[in-house]
Amino acid sequence: MNVSLKWLSTLVDIKGLDAEEMAETLTIDGIPVEHVIYPGKNLRGVVTGEILSVDKHPDADRLLVCKVNVGSGKTVQIVTSAHNVEPGQIVPVALDGAHVPATHDASQPSGLKFGDTLIKAGKLRGVESAGMMCSAGEMGLDLNLYPELNKEGILILPKDTPVGNDIHTLFDLDDVVYEMELTANRADCFSMIGMALEVGAIFNRKVTLREIAVRETGLPIAGRASVHISDSKYCKRFCGRLLENVTITRSPVWIENRLRSNGIRPINNVVDAANYVMLEIGQPLHTYDYDKIDGHSLTCRHAEEGEKIVTLDENERILSSSDLVISDGSNTAACIAGVMGGLNSEVTESTKNVLLEAAVFDSASIRRTSRRLGLRSEASGRYEKGINPARTEMAINRICQLLEEQGACQVASGMVDEYPVKAEPQIIVTSVRKINEYIGIEIPAERIINILTSLHFDVKESEGTLAVTVPDFRLDLEGMPDLAEEVARVYGYANIPNKTPWSAIKKGSISDEQKVLFNISDTLIADGMSQVVNYSFMDKKELKKLNYPETDKVYNAIKIMNPISEEYPDMRTTLLPGLLHTLAYNLAQHNEQISIFEHGHVYQPKSLPLTELPYEYALVSGLLCGGPEEKGYPNSNREYDFFDVKGIMEDVFKALNIKGYETVRSTYPVFHPGISADFVKDGKVIASFGALHPSVLDQMNIKKKVFGFVISIPEVLGIVDEVIDYHKIPKFPSSTRDLSMMVPTQYMNIDVEKIIHDAAGDNLESLYLFDLYQGEQVKEGFKSMAYKLSFRAADRTLTDAEVDQWVNNIVNALAKAGINLRA
Repeated sequence: MNVSLKWLSTLVDIKGLDAEEMAETLTIDGIPVEHVIYPGKNLRGVVTGEILSVDKHPDADRLLVCKVNVGSGKTVQIVTSAHNVEPGQIVPVALDGAHVPATHDASQPSGLKFGDTLIKAGKLRGVESAGMMCSAGEMGLDLNLYPELNKEGILILPKDTPVGNDIHTLFDLDDVVYEMELTANRADCFSMIGMALEVGAIFNRKVTLREIAVRETGLPIAGRASVHISDSKYCKRFCGRLLENVTITRSPVWIENRLRSNGIRPINNVVDAANYVMLEIGQPLHTYDYDKIDGHSLTCRHAEEGEKIVTLDENERILSSSDLVISDGSNTAACIAGVMGGLNSEVTESTKNVLLEAAVFDSASIRRTSRRLGLRSEASGRYEKGINPARTEMAINRICQLLEEQGACQVASGMVDEYPVKAEPQIIVTSVRKINEYIGIEIPAERIINILTSLHFDVKESEGTLAVTVPDFRLDLEGMPDLAEEVARVYGYANIPNKTPWSAIKKGSISDEQKVLFNISDTLIADGMSQVVNYSFMDKKELKKLNYPETDKVYNAIKIMNPISEEYPDMRTTLLPGLLHTLAYNLAQHNEQISIFEHGHVYQPKSLPLTELPYEYALVSGLLCGGPEEKGYPNSNREYDFFDVKGIMEDVFKALNIKGYETVRSTYPVFHPGISADFVKDGKVIASFGALHPSVLDQMNIKKKVFGFVISIPEVLGIVDEVIDYHKIPKFPSSTRDLSMMVPTQYMNIDVEKIIHDAAGDNLESLYLFDLYQGEQVKEGFKSMAYKLSFRAADRTLTDAEVDQWVNNIVNALAKAGINLRA
């Protein structure tokens, strides 16, 4: 929102306040001013002048010589190339020494080059010229905000414009405008009256609000118009008034200038008055052509699924059942409530009677509709932040007053008003002591009461106890801490001394869970992975895309009462949805080498509906896609495979000093059943990893192979071994043997390794599989597996005879299991 200080000065006494210092104070006190704008900053020395004569240049066919009266009987000669000038016209004239913000430059897209241009008197083809006559563009005027001005050539001003006046006063270019960066909770400040009340309280200045009184000269509205609310949950109040014998014309210049200060283009007196009241009071209004409303009746209801409406921008909109509309007596949508009106009921130059609407719609509903349709406006923005129902009647009466004072209409007597549930005033009971304790200083009770009273709170004090009635326009206040904040900011944060708060200082430490998470993160980063952070929210409907069966506990998610978006209505129970969205986004940006992980908490309720804090625990998950090296020479362009993710998991558990876990085939539904595994220790799955299931990739519209992992921190915590096991470097050499064998297919690697370990004895130092083959040269029902065995003794060099004996024991044990050496 923008705040014109010229306009503000009509509501509150700001005389003597410096604009920059005032902006600084407001910002410190929680009403942030983002920019201070001076509309006529680079426009100086430009006055209004009357063209007395226009003659051809004696030495140039395209130039004209004009005599111009610039006030006080002073006549100057100006040479121009513009051909839209005639005697009797009033034009802006930049005299010698004037500054304008733009000059013509054909190389620029707009034809203008902006900066600070000094105008000098001189000669053009031998003829004296005392300056120049200006176009609207040369004066830096936004032509979109001045529809009545000519866009080409010299700017022609209205005939009744005084001669010799500074151009600043004509368009309020001498104003100062604050561009506000208000927080969403301060909905009351999204209006000039709200800002006036705030400025009056902060600077202890008198606020003078215009009395609103409507002169009703028309017949009663009763029986000639009606309004209805179908669901009071989505529309708290709905007011209507009738204007008759309406004259559609231009608004007064002062209204147009105040609209322009907020970047709103003037249209006609009726629409402008509605926009003016919205800026002044904060209540959006809508105007309908009364004679185009079937049955002269308006109803706020939900749209039918697929219902269509052509809006004022002449686009057809397809609505959903969550959208609010205003329909007429035939149930035809005449307006998308709070967002944009319908073309079929638009106020035009031929309109004779106007039906006014002032309503309070559900903020969440307006936000969803506005976002879905891509329609953002001053009105929808205010509805999203919250509207005060108590000011609805005030706003609709104010527009009637404005138009009636202009002589533009007759106001029908009475108002139709649906107000199903009136808001009860909020009373906060607290004490001076509690407020002072919360702020941390001692402010006298009288000063606290004066501050709250200046902010329009009604305060009743009895023996230090305060009963504070919150004004109806302060929708953001709920309890004592909010009151204390109001007192503190008006008292002045600079007046509150800096004090170190008392606290019981303890030696800092990190928990076991944090140690494990930091260790895992360091290991994954060392393996080339990048850490990401996603929202702690999800949509549990997406879990079906990840192959989770409907009976899985991940569906037992906590629903959020006020989600930040429709895309995130639930607290997350797994990290994978967020990671997959991050992966899909990167792939869409053509980043095809992706190796990401996240550690974070997930939330499992003990019961639903929620009656106690949920079980909150940490997981670590990651995804690999593409390859470990960037594409191109001289890199190998190798893609990630199962053994990459398995190696990363082994690195993690090696860093945590976890040993003795088994590797078994995984049943985790997100992973491919044939290309995945679990690490299991003491019967508990501590990690699952492998290739993502093809159906998961299809559902997420990912066309590449993806590998992933999930580590359960609660299962890991109990088995982390923090004792570092040091061994001396062996003095004696090892002896190695390779065994190649035919293994029945029902045996897995873990089974074969167990047989070898059991038979080898204590001197078997290491064992690993280095070859696996199944094909034409291997008998059906078997597979070829080759292992490297390493033997070592701590006290001597092993002899070949000793090693051969142990190998024979292994071969015999394997043979008993039906596993024989290859010939």
